[in-house]
Order: sequence, then C-alpha cells, then structure tokens
Amino acid sequence: MSQAEIKTPSLRETAERSSAWPFEEARKIVARLQRHPTDTVVFETGYGPSGLPHIGTFGEVARTSMVRHAFRVLTGDAVKTRLIAFSDDMDGLRKVPDNVPNRDMLETHLGKPLTRIPDPFGTHPSFGEHNNARLRVITNSTRRANAMRPAASTRRSCACSSATSK
Repeated sequence: MSQAEIKTPSLRETAERSSAWPFEEARKIVARLQRHPTDTVVFETGYGPSGLPHIGTFGEVARTSMVRHAFRVLTGDAVKTRLIAFSDDMDGLRKVPDNVPNRDMLETHLGKPLTRIPDPFGTHPSFGEHNNARLRVITNSTRRANAMRPAASTRRSCACSSATSK
C-alpha cells in the first residue's frame, strides 16, 4: 500500500475514538444534547478569588476549555458554545495570602466577603475585584472565557440579594 492510499483519520474521527477525558466528558454532553436539543451549550467553571490567581486558578478555566474544545470537535462546531467563569468573591477570607502587600490590614478583615475587604494593592474598590481583574487578564489573554461573573454582582442583581449579603 502506498502513502497515497493510506487514509488518515480526520480530527473528528480520532476524537470520537479518543479515551482522553475531555473527549469522554464531551461525548456525555453530546448525548445529552441529542436528548434535549438547544441552540447554545454553556460551559461554566468557577474559582474562589481569596488570593492572587495562580496556575491552579488557570487550571479551572483550562480544564473546562478542554472539554469545550472537545465538544466543538465532536460536533463539527455546529453548536454555539459559551464559557462562563464564575468567581465566588462573596466567599469569606480564610487566611491572608503570603504574596500580597498590607498583610496587617488584611488580617483585620478575616472572615469577611472578599468584596467587602479593601484592595491591599490600592488599585480596585475591593480585594475581590482586584483578584477578579487579574483573572480577567489571564482569561482574556488566552481567549478562554466569554464572560466573567463575580458572585457579588450576580447576587446584587437577584431578588434574593438581601438574604445573601449578610
């Protein structure tokens, strides 16, 4: 058999047989989509911005992006997708990170929601907003997330905000 006669499988054919976990997860979504058709599939990920974004934070977005990419390959990019990164910036500060300035000031705010703690860098209204801005730099530079949804703004916009703002 000559080189010209050897058929190289397409990316989609290879993806359909792949045992890599992003493709296994994406196949589950394709199966669900066949049972419950929709115009757009939304992929969501989240993180707690209690410290500066790091490789683990990026990993949260990267893993979901890998499944999204596998889904797009398996569907021939025929279904619209969105990736939303959710930030739990209403989470309480459990400990002061080692890599931030004004650690003494942060010590006085332990247990408070990150959006109610002053930004130790002095560049944003709160520590939560500062860390969310840093994550946006990561996700925008890699073109990963379509939207970043901080918990504070999500909760402010819902009817239950008075119950969740304590």
